[in-house]
Amino acid sequence: MTPPTPEERLARLIEGVSGHVVPPGHHPFLAGLAQQRARSHGLPSAEAYVAALERGALPDEWRELLPRITVKESYLFRTPQHFEAISRLIVPALVQRRAATRRLRAWSAGCARGEEPATLAMVLAEHPALAGWDWRITATDIDPEAIAAAQRGVFNERAVAQVPAALRQRYLAPGAGGWQLAANLQQRIEYAVVNLVQEPLHLDAAPFDLILLRNVLIYFHPASQRRVAGAVAALLAADGALFVGPAETLWQLTSTLVPVDAGGCFFYQRQSNAPPTPAAPQPARLAAARWRTPAKLPAPPPQLATSPPAPPAANPPSNPERLHRATAAAAANRLEEAAALVEEALLADPCDPLAHSLEGLLHDLAGRWQLAVASYRAALFLEPQLVQVRLLLAQCLRRLGWQQRGRREVQQALASLAQGGAREVEELTFLGVPAGEALQRRLGEALLHGTRAP
Repeated sequence: MTPPTPEERLARLIEGVSGHVVPPGHHPFLAGLAQQRARSHGLPSAEAYVAALERGALPDEWRELLPRITVKESYLFRTPQHFEAISRLIVPALVQRRAATRRLRAWSAGCARGEEPATLAMVLAEHPALAGWDWRITATDIDPEAIAAAQRGVFNERAVAQVPAALRQRYLAPGAGGWQLAANLQQRIEYAVVNLVQEPLHLDAAPFDLILLRNVLIYFHPASQRRVAGAVAALLAADGALFVGPAETLWQLTSTLVPVDAGGCFFYQRQSNAPPTPAAPQPARLAAARWRTPAKLPAPPPQLATSPPAPPAANPPSNPERLHRATAAAAANRLEEAAALVEEALLADPCDPLAHSLEGLLHDLAGRWQLAVASYRAALFLEPQLVQVRLLLAQCLRRLGWQQRGRREVQQALASLAQGGAREVEELTFLGVPAGEALQRRLGEALLHGTRAP
């Protein structure tokens, strides 16, 4: 077995310390970075540098290394439908419930250089119901350099391009270094360096009425996603609201929060506080998906057998039955059972696009993204109009660092919808993949933001 390269070992170290997954396509960058950092420490090679990190000989190095591998570019009013929902739905509900204390606390988890908390501060300052209230925002990031930049509250022209003119005039002042956030808003924001994968999370302002955990989880492996989602959900007030990025979901990550449709986007609340939604159909009653029947692959050449073949099982289950059972198992988090059923379905019919789709989703949930890409592509080869699978493929490509490829898949899915030939799959919808208007919104958001840095 070939030993791991220094950059592969460094990628594992980075994930262990920060939860940040560096996809294989970015490993050449890590190799160059390791060489550069080795020279700065007077070490002879990248191998020596990684070995020093592994044995803890460079305890202060992470403060220098992590800022170089985390992406910090963003802009104000990113995903504006989130802030519209906060102003239209979340704030009025919280104002009614907090009337006795007139106090509101929000958390921007993964704030980069401060664009998100600055936007939220403008939204809260503009809301007439919060006049005279004690509202504050906690803004955190793993990168000390990003936090230092956020504390300065200065943004370049690109970062403020989406700010409405009236708000720019009220809350941003032009200067030599860029646009300076108004002091009365900056005073409402408290900044701290926080590593979300290192529990417990010590945040004095918790519990929070509003949490923005946007474009953070998508770059973690599932195990880290579950830990972070659980730790963050524990800091949400009983009647609070949590937002994730438009290409993210908390499905399979936490059982305490459920999605709420806000019209143009989704947010999460605790189950006891979320408005009632229609019950999902039971897998046993799902109608069979309507597929075109593809031609069978040619039979393989006969092989010499050392023993007679086993007789076929009496009344073997059909593929729709297997895949309905696989869907039910996946929904109950019995993923090994679901994978076994999908494997049986593929052995019975290797040209079943639904089986390939479910296989891809199971790989995706387990963090096997390259395998997921292969399964999704097989499903789309057999049935090109599966728009939900194209969305899943686009998100998977993005996780692997292939932004432009992901964008092309989104464009193709939107073209299918526009031409009226798109197909949706009830089994995928049951497992939480968007459908209908929600799917179209998610694709539109992915087209706008999916190729930009988180």
